[in-house]
Amino acid sequence: MMTTLASLAITAILGQSPDATAPRELFADPTFERGFMLTAASHPVPKLEIGELRTTADPDVGPPAWRMPQWATRELLEPQRCTDAGGRWTAENRAKRVVVDRSGFGPVGLILEVRGDFEYDGRMRADGEAWPHLLIEQGFKAPIALKDFKTLTFAMEARIPSCKPAPWSEGKLDPGRHTAQVSAFWTVHNVAKGSPDYQDMIWFGIPFFDARHAIPPAHHALDVGKDDATGKFICLLDGKRFWKAPTGDGAWHRLDVDMTALLREALAISRRNGYLKHTRYEDLAIDSFNLGWEAPGPYDAAFEVRGLSMRGGGG
Repeated sequence: MMTTLASLAITAILGQSPDATAPRELFADPTFERGFMLTAASHPVPKLEIGELRTTADPDVGPPAWRMPQWATRELLEPQRCTDAGGRWTAENRAKRVVVDRSGFGPVGLILEVRGDFEYDGRMRADGEAWPHLLIEQGFKAPIALKDFKTLTFAMEARIPSCKPAPWSEGKLDPGRHTAQVSAFWTVHNVAKGSPDYQDMIWFGIPFFDARHAIPPAHHALDVGKDDATGKFICLLDGKRFWKAPTGDGAWHRLDVDMTALLREALAISRRNGYLKHTRYEDLAIDSFNLGWEAPGPYDAAFEVRGLSMRGGGG
């Protein structure tokens, strides 16, 4: 009889996984080899996407798996190939800077930098006014059905190298409407045909940084405040459950968490608040993910992330 070790060796040679239930990566292109599809500043019809931001010289790498929303910006990044300086692929303008860093031996890094001083141009944002975003976003062609996975592990290392308000904003910042913040968000839909909640959704989030707080708090509310808001329930969990030190201290902070229990909790919170009242956990699927800056205030700030991953196990 073939030994277990020999069996594993032959399986590897044949290119087969010895364990079909082993965790698998659910993000397409987690190292950003294929760049990003840039959006316009708003949601025009029919042209929402304006072209590609390329992060490689390889013409055959394929189309981007990621979109880069740049909502409400004063100055768009335009389609282009990033400039390469020793493995740091960079695109920037007066409003923002994006870097994909392959210069070292560790995980590929991504820097998203917003320039709120330029974006706000000496005036404070008013209630109801849209605010600049700089995000990465990925939609899943086949929604990730939660019932299909025993584990759903989200991981990243991240830091805030810098964050400071525009000098002219001193004494004008209102914490009720002005900040700069970074969170990871997933859209979670009811996909059970026949359910009263079919196709309804919530925003599930894990916060990383908020300029108003050492560690960002929980936030449970409707997505409102601008014309194109979804009006759906936001369940952002308390950052103190994930981060043990202030996340704006410039140091790297590591996250590696199984989201299955957190998503069950988010559903329970949503139901207590009157949303997805007829939904079971098994009815839910993840449709999209985004990560990056929302800047309702005039902050110049940078966010750096590496080792981004979402792995499903036990499917």
